[in-house]
Amino acid sequence: MREVLALNPRVELVDSPRHASVLLVAGGVPPDQHDALRRVHSQLPRPAASLWFRSDPLIELDQARRIDRLGDLPAEIARLHRALVGGDMPGEPGLLPDQPPHPWQGKGKHGQGGEGMMGGVPYGRAMAMAMMDDLRDGLQLDSLSFTLGPFYRALPPGLQLKLTLQGDLLQMAMIESSAYPVHLPALFFEALQRPMPIAALEIERARYHLYRLAQLMRIAGLGSLAQRTLADAARIQPGSRLPDLYRRITRSGLLQSFNPGLGQLDMHQARMLGGVAWRAAGMPHDARSDDPSYARIGFEPLTHEGSDARARLLQTVAEISQALSLATAANELQLHTGNTERVETPKGELSTEQRPADASHLLMDLLPGLEWSQALLLIAGLDTAALSPYPMERQQAALC
Repeated sequence: MREVLALNPRVELVDSPRHASVLLVAGGVPPDQHDALRRVHSQLPRPAASLWFRSDPLIELDQARRIDRLGDLPAEIARLHRALVGGDMPGEPGLLPDQPPHPWQGKGKHGQGGEGMMGGVPYGRAMAMAMMDDLRDGLQLDSLSFTLGPFYRALPPGLQLKLTLQGDLLQMAMIESSAYPVHLPALFFEALQRPMPIAALEIERARYHLYRLAQLMRIAGLGSLAQRTLADAARIQPGSRLPDLYRRITRSGLLQSFNPGLGQLDMHQARMLGGVAWRAAGMPHDARSDDPSYARIGFEPLTHEGSDARARLLQTVAEISQALSLATAANELQLHTGNTERVETPKGELSTEQRPADASHLLMDLLPGLEWSQALLLIAGLDTAALSPYPMERQQAALC
C-alpha cells in the first residue's frame, strides 16, 4: 500500500512524523505497540489528524476517521490535509503529556539530573559510558544504547531493535519485536489448489522484488531512482522489459555502496531465509524446477556466489529480468502451473506444510561491527519478515 501512495501526486510520504500533517495507520497494531504508536502520534506538529485504514482507532481517538476502501485513501488524505491547513478542523490533541520523557530538573546536587559522575539522566540526556571495547580497533569509546522502531520508516514495519552504538559503529543489536508478516497476492496461495497462469505469477514476483529494490534505493539516498523503480513496478505486464535496470544500479553507485562481504551469510542462515538469499549463496533451489510447465519455457534457477549483500542485490536484479522473460513466454503459450504441491513465492518456497518463517533474529549476529549506514542498507536488503498465511486482497493487488 505504501508503494501505491508513493506514486500518487496528491500524497507526499515523509520520513518523520514531525514533517507530517496526517498519520495513516494501516491494519491492526498489536496492543503491546500501542504506546509506541502514541509516541509517533504525539510527534506530529499541530494541527494534525490520524486516518485509520481497516484499523480501529486508539481509545483516545474515538472520533478519528476510519476508512476501508483502499481506492478512497488518496482523496481522504488530501481532504484531511486541506482541512487542517485551511483551519477548517482543529486537529487531534497529542496523546502524551507535555513533559520531558526523562525529568531531570531539580535532581542531583546541582539540579543537573544526576548524582556525581554516575547515574540519572543529566540534563535529560542519557549518559554515554565506556562499557566495552570498540569492535573496530579495540579502543574503549563511550557507548549509547537506544531503541529503534517499531514504526521507523527505514526498518520493516513492526521491527523493533535495541541497539548499542559506539561512535557510528554498532556494538550490539537485540530484537524486541519482529517485523510484521508480509502479505502476498492470492495467486501464490491459489497455486497450491489449482493451476494458475504462469504469466500472472511471474509479474507479481517481479513487482515484489521491484518494491523491495525501491526501498533499498530510498535508504541509500536515491529517492528519484526509487520513484522510477516504483513506477516500473506499477506498469509491468507480460511483454515488459527493463533492459537498463542493471545499468541504473551500477551507475547510481548503489552496488558500490555495499562494502565487500557485508551481510555474509553461512549456508544455514541462507537456507533459513530461502528464496533469493538461498540462491545468492550458490544453491539452485527453486520449486519451479519441478514444474513441467516451467520446463517448457526453459526455466533454470539462477544463482550467484558470495552470499553477501552485493550477491543478493545482483540476484534480485537477475530474477526480476528472468521473471519478466518468463511472463512473456508463458503468456504467448497461455501456460498454467503444473505443480500444485509446491509454489516458489518471491520470499521462498510455499507448500501446504511450510511457508517462509520470520528470520529477524539473524540481525543480532549480522549487525554488530557495522557502521550505521551499512547496517541500514543490510536490513533493507534482507527479506527477514515471515510470510503471512492471509493473502493480499485483490483490490490492493490490482492497485499495486
